[in-house]
Amino acid sequence: MSDPIPTVMCSRHKQELPAITSRLTFSGPFADKIRQHVSQRAWSEWLDMQIKVINEYRLHLGEAAHRQFLEEMAAKFFCLDGSDGDLGAGPEGGLSGV
Repeated sequence: MSDPIPTVMCSRHKQELPAITSRLTFSGPFADKIRQHVSQRAWSEWLDMQIKVINEYRLHLGEAAHRQFLEEMAAKFFCLDGSDGDLGAGPEGGLSGV
């Protein structure tokens, strides 16, 4: 008999879904918050969106301010900051919330 798959009330999809089982690209308290409130489904969607955000805003993750901006965009995407999850068009016009 296998262990039941843990679930979370997903902040993005507003329903109980399987919890994240993969490695996170964030650390510290923000990573803890993601693990508590974000489903694997939403995390997988973010991994695709993260690439778009990095490219659209030309982020350099070696810079602390850029890492902070990416964290803010993730919080918005996951509706952890009270937003609706829409990231807008971005500076190049190609970015949009899923």
